[in-house]
Amino acid sequence: MILLNTTFLVHKSIEQPFIAWLNETYIPTAEKSGIFTEPLLSRVLIETDPEATSYALQMRAHSHEDANNWHDQDATILKNNIFKLWGEKVLHFSTFMEIINR
Repeated sequence: MILLNTTFLVHKSIEQPFIAWLNETYIPTAEKSGIFTEPLLSRVLIETDPEATSYALQMRAHSHEDANNWHDQDATILKNNIFKLWGEKVLHFSTFMEIINR
């Protein structure tokens, strides 16, 4: 089982619309792909920037290859939309992890 973790650093001025967009667009798009299950959106409690908040979105996939293909194709389109909507007020990076124990 693979866990795809994407961390977003979000400027506080756009936090609420960004969270709404994640819940209304990004997460449903990922779920509709049939690759991901159990999306979990969390606020990162360690503050790295006083003007921004970090959020981590974790989703489970059965296949690293499928998750990676989705990340490189569909997620790239979604992240381009993030840039069009908010520019550099949202930064992000993704990490693939193998789940060892549930």
